[in-house]
Amino acid sequence: MEILKRGFHLGVNWVHVAPDYDGTQNLVAGAIREYGKDVTMLSQGYGDMAHFEYLFENTCRVLGKSRLEMFGIACIDDREYLGEDVWGPTGMVAYLEKKKAEGRLGGIFCSTHGTAEYVSRLIGSGRFDAVMMAYNLLGFHLLSYCPTDHKKIENISLNKRKVFPLALKQDVSLLIMKPLAGGLVSKSMAFPPYHVFATPSKAVSAGDQLQAILENPAVTAVVPGTASVAEADENARAGHGLNDVENKSAHQIRDALKTLQKGLCNRCGFCERLCSRNLPVSWLFRDAYISNYPSETFETIDGLQYFHIHPWPAAACRTCNDKTCRCPHGIDIPNALIQVHERMLALQAEKRLPLDATDPVSLRRGSLPVRILRKEIPTSIRMGEREVCRVFLMNAGKLVWPSASGDPNGNPVVLSVSLDGKLWKKVPLRRNVPPEDRTHIVFNLKAPFRAGLRRLQFHLTREGKSSFDNAQTFLFDSELEVLKGGVSAWFRG
Repeated sequence: MEILKRGFHLGVNWVHVAPDYDGTQNLVAGAIREYGKDVTMLSQGYGDMAHFEYLFENTCRVLGKSRLEMFGIACIDDREYLGEDVWGPTGMVAYLEKKKAEGRLGGIFCSTHGTAEYVSRLIGSGRFDAVMMAYNLLGFHLLSYCPTDHKKIENISLNKRKVFPLALKQDVSLLIMKPLAGGLVSKSMAFPPYHVFATPSKAVSAGDQLQAILENPAVTAVVPGTASVAEADENARAGHGLNDVENKSAHQIRDALKTLQKGLCNRCGFCERLCSRNLPVSWLFRDAYISNYPSETFETIDGLQYFHIHPWPAAACRTCNDKTCRCPHGIDIPNALIQVHERMLALQAEKRLPLDATDPVSLRRGSLPVRILRKEIPTSIRMGEREVCRVFLMNAGKLVWPSASGDPNGNPVVLSVSLDGKLWKKVPLRRNVPPEDRTHIVFNLKAPFRAGLRRLQFHLTREGKSSFDNAQTFLFDSELEVLKGGVSAWFRG
C-alpha cells in the first residue's frame, strides 16, 4: 500500500492489474480509496465469454463503479492460441465495444507478446484505443523464451522499428511492459539478484531506461514492475524526467548494454538444434536466470526446470567432446553453461530453488491437501527486528480455498503461524485459489523481545461450522533464534 501511495503522490495515475495477479485488484482498489484522488485501475479479462463478462463486472464491483475508464483483453495472442472467442460477433472485442457504446467503458486495450506483424494488425484493426506490448533497450527480458512448438512470439527489436511508427500514425496508445528487462540491466531494490551473469559496461539505472523509452513520441506510458517504496520513487520520478541531471540517451544506454547482449542468452533458439547432447539450451539459461533474479513468481515451468532437463551432477558441457553449439550473438555457450550449472548447484545447496510440483516431498496430506513449493523463513533475527517471510503453495485438493474477500460465509483459508505452541499470527489469502492453482503468502515477522531459541509452526487452516470449514493441514515447523545483536541468517527451502 505504501508503494502504491508513494507512486500516486508523485503523479502515477494508473496501475495495470489482472484477476490472476494474486489479489492485486483488491490491493490497488484499496490504495486508491485510501489515497482519495483520481487514479485509474486497468484490469483485463480472459477465458470463455461467461467468465470474461464476470471479470468485467467484478472489476466494477471491486472499484465501486458502474463505468470503467479502461478494460482489456489479457495477452490476446494467447486467447486466440487457446481457441477463446476474441473476434466473434459475441466475442471479447464485440462485448467491450458494446460496453463502450453503453457508456460503461471509456477505452479498450489489449496486451500481447505477439510478433511485430501481429501487433501491427491489432493496431490496424481500429478496434483498440491502446495496446500493451514488451519493449526495452536490451532487446529481450527475463522471461523471453524460445517456443517448444511452432508458435511465433515477440521480437522486441522489431517492435520499435515496425510497431512504433504505425501506432503513432493510427493514434493508438502504446503501453510498454518489460521496460526494465525483468531486472537484467539494473538491480532490483526489492529483489536483488543472487548472482549477476553479466553487467553493462557503464552503470544504467532504472530511471535512465524508463526516461529513454518515454522520449519516443509513440510511447504513451511505461509499465515497470515496482516492489518497494524506493523503486516507486525512482520509477515515478522518471515520468517527470527528474532522476538525473545528465540523463543518458537511448543511444548511450544501448552502447552500455552491448556487454550484456554478448553475455546473456536472449533465448532466440538458434542453438537449440546444434547441441550434440540435444539439450534445450535456451531453457537451461531461462530457468537459471529466473532462479537467480527472484523478481518473478511461478514463471519457471515444472517440466523445464533446470535439474529436470539437466539431471547430471556435472555440467554436460564440461564432459562434452563434441561441442557443436554456436551462438549468433557471440556467447561462448559451453563456458556460459558451466557457469550456470555451478550457480544452480549453489542455489540447490542453499535450498533456494522451488520444488517441482510433482515431487512427493512437496505434498502435505490432510483435510486441506497442499504442496509446499518454496518457503523463505528466517532462522535467526535480532530482537524487535522485522523480516519479510514468503510461503509458496499449490492447492493439491479438489475444492477451492476461499479468501476473505471471496467467501460469503466468512470462513476463509488462512496461514496460521504458532510461536512456541501458541497461535501467533493468521495471514489471509489474497484471492480464492482453485485446485491445482498456486499462490504465495507474504507477511512480516516481528521478533519477540526475548532472546533465545523459539519454535515456529505453520498450518493451513479454515475454521467454521462444517467439517470442511474446520480443516487444518500441518505445513512445516522452523526454529527461530532471537538474537540480542548480529546479522540475520536465512533458511530458504
